[in-house]
Amino acid sequence: MDKKHLMRKAFDLAKKGKNLTGLNPMVGAIILKSRKIIGKGFHSQYGGPHAEVNAIADAESRGFNVKGSTLISSLEPCCHTHKKTPPCTDLLIEKGIKTLYYGSVDLNPKVKGKGIEKLEKNNIETIFVDYQDINDELNRGALNIIRKNRPFVTLKICMTLDGMIYNKKTKNGSIGDSEQLKHSNNLRKMHDSVLVGVETIIKDNPKLTFRGNGCENFTQPRPIVLDSNLRIPLNSQIIRLGNNPIIFTKKNNIQKFNRLTKLGCTIIKLNNLKPEKILKNLMLNNLQSILVEGGGKVFSSFLSSDMYDELILYYSSNLMGNSGLNVSESLHKEYKIKKKSSRIKNIGNSVMMVFK
Repeated sequence: MDKKHLMRKAFDLAKKGKNLTGLNPMVGAIILKSRKIIGKGFHSQYGGPHAEVNAIADAESRGFNVKGSTLISSLEPCCHTHKKTPPCTDLLIEKGIKTLYYGSVDLNPKVKGKGIEKLEKNNIETIFVDYQDINDELNRGALNIIRKNRPFVTLKICMTLDGMIYNKKTKNGSIGDSEQLKHSNNLRKMHDSVLVGVETIIKDNPKLTFRGNGCENFTQPRPIVLDSNLRIPLNSQIIRLGNNPIIFTKKNNIQKFNRLTKLGCTIIKLNNLKPEKILKNLMLNNLQSILVEGGGKVFSSFLSSDMYDELILYYSSNLMGNSGLNVSESLHKEYKIKKKSSRIKNIGNSVMMVFK
């Protein structure tokens, strides 16, 4: 079998771990023997067995002996200790794996190159199949934890040509057309949490779920709400859906705190709701990628503090005038985007600009 074809299969397996790996990267692995695939696995649970371990277990459960086999892994196997699971390198050596094809170097300083070195010292042949860029994009959340000690943050907003983000004179304040809304919803599939302010919950009562192809078998992103005074309605859709929302507040309302907790919410009380504090606490809750959807105050807070890694702007092809809420109303000073525009694309009647 072609090694690049197999590596693509390993990355397809890795993607099955979306929203399941906590702060860890998504990894897929395949066991090959006598030119046949005898086992597959992916990292499916934070603190649980890694992809290589699951692939070996899968092969053995089918009655195969993995000694002398080839392992195809999307990521360099881990070799460090003092963590939730034993080093994968030790298992590969113990099981007699003959050859490793790996698609990317683990950029965690505790592993980077050391896993490969350990395997080679134990007479396991290692071959690099360069899918580093693909891995780094897939696992940008986990990499951000390593590089910046905070989750990856995407800011997303849709506005009219005159900068309006909400129509104050209609029941549905949406700006974009159906194609833009569909594209925007698909962004949720790429993040393990979606963050909004409580005004968005009160006005729109959104589900904050991914609703595209494959949503039936998808682990939904966790809803995050910034709610200084704990005003969130108890019958909000994000609460009724049971996706374990996290609500940040400054209010010490014990009665409502207890009611929300019984409904499956996690309440985090802070003395301020600045982005830096929010992101630190989200990392402590094992979240690695955050999609910030607004409203205006929340968007401006993350934008002006530079606590983001990617900015996605949708410009619709209409003007709203004085019937709209302007994005700049919540910006307290002039702001210049420091990131470079990396992509411009037409989405329905909107133009999408991506800065990263």
